[in-house]
Amino acid sequence: VVNVRDITERKLAEEEREKLNQQINQMQKLESLGLLAGGIAHDFNNLLGGMFGFVELAKLHLDDNKPHEARDELIEALGVFERTKALTRQLLTFAKGGAPIRFPRDLTPLIKTSAQFALSGSTVSSTCSIAQDLWACDCDENQIGQVIDNIIINAQQAMPLGGTILISAENMSIDEKRVATGLQAGNFVKISIKDKGIGIAKDLLPKIFDPFFTTKAMGHGLGLATVYSIVKRHGGWIEVESEPGTGTTFLIFLPASQAKIFTEQNTKANEYKSIGRILIMDDESFMRDTESAMLKSIGFEVAQAKDGQEALALFSWAHANGKPFIVSILDLTIPNGMGGEEAVKEILKIDKTAIVIVSSGYADDPVMMSPADYGFTAKIEKPFRRAELIKMLSENLK
Repeated sequence: VVNVRDITERKLAEEEREKLNQQINQMQKLESLGLLAGGIAHDFNNLLGGMFGFVELAKLHLDDNKPHEARDELIEALGVFERTKALTRQLLTFAKGGAPIRFPRDLTPLIKTSAQFALSGSTVSSTCSIAQDLWACDCDENQIGQVIDNIIINAQQAMPLGGTILISAENMSIDEKRVATGLQAGNFVKISIKDKGIGIAKDLLPKIFDPFFTTKAMGHGLGLATVYSIVKRHGGWIEVESEPGTGTTFLIFLPASQAKIFTEQNTKANEYKSIGRILIMDDESFMRDTESAMLKSIGFEVAQAKDGQEALALFSWAHANGKPFIVSILDLTIPNGMGGEEAVKEILKIDKTAIVIVSSGYADDPVMMSPADYGFTAKIEKPFRRAELIKMLSENLK
């Protein structure tokens, strides 16, 4: 018995279904990108509005000969600047990986400061219960601060009528029984953040760390996705316990460190003075002017270059005429021109002892992660403030 069937129509139907599925997937991606762009644009517009507003008010106060009021407005503008910088880092961490720069840290002040900042001006308060002998953690202070900040903001928004968030941190040893959760056996610091808010429905719990998933009308679904990404990149784990109507608890596990706690050298920016000639290279004129003004306020002479070719010409002339630059600060990426990675090689051919700093907003670029491997002395991340510039110079200039 031979049974022959013509499956042409079925094949055509399958192909049409496949094309339809691809179109649906593409539409979902575009919808997600639109949601992302809208959320980020909304947040950035608010932050830019704050900065413009404070700066404009400061100008008005100066016109009215009220320097103290102008100073207060500029301090507020700097606070908004830090929030804008944090939003940029959040987006980069989610989009490109944002590999953490890890040092042994004491988490106690970081947890307390992040909680205080996140709840500033709200009707929600917090209580902290932190073990006095809390182990240090190998972590990126900015990224872990962002984790605490995002979770506490979520908790605060879950309690619109106010209340108290309970924060605790303790030492914990993980045995082999718990390895299935994603942790290797070893010593960890366990951070618990508990609210008494509206809670999360059980069917939504598995989705809360998904990119773009949000239950907020104005949310963009990046906060908890970024939290999950950061914790995982630190070799840690995060869990959520929640019941609708009773509240939510986030549990964060970070690997403990036995190394000596890293402490940054505090540089008194207002007292730092130096002399010498510095070369800066950046394709944006306003960045060159801003950096020049910062450096001149410290006491340096500054030469500007818009790309690598111009920087090399200035460096070569200065070296040949006995007026060498004590430091060169090079932008990593120059559109349609020679960037820092290529320029530093040519500079070191002229003077192998040259101090060359790489500058970029892409913190997770391989050059920024390991500047010495590419010939640079050190790095500075954009955007940076005057105090950060001074700290970098004081560490690299003898």
